[in-house]
Amino acid sequence: MPVGDSTRQQRFTLIELLVTLVIASIIAIIAVPAFTGFLVRQQLASDVNEIISVLSYARSEAIKQRTDIAVNFSPPDTATTNRRPNACRNNEIADDTSEGSDESTRYRYSGGCYWVVQSGAGSESEILRVGLSANIVSPAQALSITFQSLGDADISSCPDSPCEMTLQTTWGKVSATPATLVIRTTGSIRRKVRES
Repeated sequence: MPVGDSTRQQRFTLIELLVTLVIASIIAIIAVPAFTGFLVRQQLASDVNEIISVLSYARSEAIKQRTDIAVNFSPPDTATTNRRPNACRNNEIADDTSEGSDESTRYRYSGGCYWVVQSGAGSESEILRVGLSANIVSPAQALSITFQSLGDADISSCPDSPCEMTLQTTWGKVSATPATLVIRTTGSIRRKVRES
């Protein structure tokens, strides 16, 4: 080996590191909003699929067990005299009724909830499934859909006929296009196609 020809270790210069950092920052600035929109759309799709799954499960169980199966939906921030199942009592607040009133205690919850109930003899009923559903925006009141032994649905507590449930997911300033589910008296459950 010649005397002045030592092997030199290659290193990054400060300029190369700064250029790489600037390029990574530009990519992050472009990608993060698009990724946020993607996450919001995926959350909405997940919520819609979960509600369809719960309604289909209730209809299937009603047909299989030859009995009525109800799916109860309780929206967030509405006072109700019905207390939710234990698994759905997130941040429960018991609202005091005015003194001298004959009304029972009313409960308020911060999140939406659903539970599937199999009707029993008398006051006995079995809760089959419970879950949170914070993204239901319409109908705004409590709702119960009862599937009967032949698969038909009693949607009389729904304000619309056929019953329409609208779900929307938002995260900060980003929101997805709302999705609407249509439940008919025949028991069919479909996602409403938006006209463009």
